[in-house]
Amino acid sequence: MEIRQVIRDVRHNAVVAIAVFVLCVVIGAAAALLPAKKYTASTLVAPQPPTNQAGVQNYPQVVQVIVPELPAEATAGANEAIARDHVPARFRSEVGSVTATADPGTNIVTIEATSSSPEAAAAYANAVAKQLIAFQGPAAAVDYRLEQLSAAVPPTKPSNPRLPIVLGAAAFGIILGIFGAMWAAGIRRRLSRVTEVKERIGATVLGEIPRVGTPGPRPADLFVKHSEPLAMEAFQELRSNLLISLPAGASAAIAVTSCDPGEGKTSVATNIAWALAAQDRHVTAIDCDLRKPALHTQMGVPFGPGVTSRRTEDALSHASRTTNPYLDVIPAGIIDRHPSDIVSAHLPLLIEQLRERHETAVIDCPPLIGVAETVLVATMVDLVIVVVDARRFNPERLQQCLLRLDSANTNVAIVLNRVRFNRQRRDGAYGYGHFRKADAPAAPAGAAPRARSNGRPTAVERPKVLRPAAPEPTSAPPAPGAEVAGTGDPQTRSGYWRR
Repeated sequence: MEIRQVIRDVRHNAVVAIAVFVLCVVIGAAAALLPAKKYTASTLVAPQPPTNQAGVQNYPQVVQVIVPELPAEATAGANEAIARDHVPARFRSEVGSVTATADPGTNIVTIEATSSSPEAAAAYANAVAKQLIAFQGPAAAVDYRLEQLSAAVPPTKPSNPRLPIVLGAAAFGIILGIFGAMWAAGIRRRLSRVTEVKERIGATVLGEIPRVGTPGPRPADLFVKHSEPLAMEAFQELRSNLLISLPAGASAAIAVTSCDPGEGKTSVATNIAWALAAQDRHVTAIDCDLRKPALHTQMGVPFGPGVTSRRTEDALSHASRTTNPYLDVIPAGIIDRHPSDIVSAHLPLLIEQLRERHETAVIDCPPLIGVAETVLVATMVDLVIVVVDARRFNPERLQQCLLRLDSANTNVAIVLNRVRFNRQRRDGAYGYGHFRKADAPAAPAGAAPRARSNGRPTAVERPKVLRPAAPEPTSAPPAPGAEVAGTGDPQTRSGYWRR
């Protein structure tokens, strides 16, 4: 990350940075000021050679054995109790702890006493040193004798200084405040992905789909049972934006893809198809993700022959009906060759047939990165929707995908999926709330109930649509603006790649 970006994040989130800094300073000051001051006094004790000649000869060997044992003797419970009794009475209530260490190189034993009073610490250290010397007894004088090299004096400064703790807390607060501001900036960017996509990528954002779990809701649950009102409203808004973006007319071809797997493209494709079909628009959802087909599962239809059929008529005849009378699903089918070969051979004619029938095609494509057929599909459709998971949005990755789509010369739009809305957006900005099943208007009086068979509702029949008959071939050229039906000759379909 650039230094300029860090400075910008800290400036825009100065409140967070200051709050973190103040919190660290308060904690550091509490750690430094709340504990009582402690004072540590020390004294030195060392063995000395004896006065007799025989003891001097054994002194080096004796000292090597005796010195390591002196710290344990100085801090023994019995010796500490005796030393406490030798402390002046006015300091006994303030006597703290005592420690002792030995230096084998110099044979010096350091005795340190800690107390809340400097005078009590010095008196306790001297008392422990005298008790250690007295504990050796007259027998030890034959080989060595202990002497107190320097008496302990009352310390002038506490052993737990407060200023370094406060300064350390302030330095740590500055560092943590910078990271806190960067973290807050990341949260804000996550909550405003639309602005970031527009500023950094320059792509159009058609809609934001809220985070409702993985995998996403099925269309039947979303639009019929109204299980997720916020998500349903988001797809209704997305449908309105789609109708504005698509060319005028009843038919259109829309491809739905993503940069990487797991971003929710299939869920978005199925719900877009259902939302368009809810407007009495005939829609056919096509599963072109031949590597991992999942459209039939989301739509609740069986898997069977579909896009991989050798004839376009066979693919259309194998379209499965859904509970929405205006929505059909063409599964992927059994793959018998490379997916890019299947797409380039079958999908153009299939889209052309749907255009002639004035139907909208919603095509679920594999991710852009790592496959070859998605760019081929992009050359055949009117609009390519790239689904982006807002939780793991990567601008560089998205730019790489958009560069691949530039060669298709098609319209590209972004749909942000799994967006975490703020509370105002979730509750409704104007207090109207979201549409629920209970809010739906009641059926008009006298309406005939749905026919039932064996206690279960029968499948909804799709309304029949009268197709215009093809005009008789004539030698005269067609009038300007007149529509000419396909003749079945591949030469007449030179425009199916770009409508």
